[in-house]
Amino acid sequence: MTYSLAGRCPETGQIGYAVATSSVCVGARVGAVTSECVIFSQARTDPRLHEVGLRAWPGAAGEAQTVMDAMCAAATAPHWRQLGVLPAEGAAAHHTGTSCLSYCGAETGPHSLALGNFLGSDRVLGAMIEGFEKASGTLAERLLTGMRAGELAGSEKEPLQSAALVVMGAQNLRDVDLRIDFDTDPLSAMGYLLADWLPKAAAYRVRALDPDNAPSSAEVESR
Repeated sequence: MTYSLAGRCPETGQIGYAVATSSVCVGARVGAVTSECVIFSQARTDPRLHEVGLRAWPGAAGEAQTVMDAMCAAATAPHWRQLGVLPAEGAAAHHTGTSCLSYCGAETGPHSLALGNFLGSDRVLGAMIEGFEKASGTLAERLLTGMRAGELAGSEKEPLQSAALVVMGAQNLRDVDLRIDFDTDPLSAMGYLLADWLPKAAAYRVRALDPDNAPSSAEVESR
């Protein structure tokens, strides 16, 4: 009962994902990202499969399907699992088990992968891809645009309660890592949180890379 969107930006080298669901705290269960790939385990989620995918990646020679095969082989009852891999370069891979609740499936774009199950219509995944690929702004903003497009196209069959948004930037630092763990309109709440965060993100990156020249807490919060 989840829909998610992975995306990459060839211009900045960023890669990330967004996810929303009709239960609480989805950010604790769905999604993993490195500078090289996004990995999803959802539907009847087993978060341990994220680690399986991350371990498989170094030997996969950049092939998402190799990672997908490792996750499917490790999965208990793969017919209940929905899995996805979007690499920083190359084709995505995905798996939707036969027991996943309809409407369910996956769609891909030039730089994106959408997964969903228990969706309100068969238009949700295509709307997510189109919304992302046509959007402007930062990668995080484009991911959220794609998620909102999916919501307008049918969302889930039950009201959303939580969302998460993660973007990996240069030097293995997350530029965005936000969660809405419980809200009656989590994607709107995520929009407000992202708008507050983005002007401050660069300052926190400086804190990690060059702490001697980092702004103070007061300076960061005034941005």
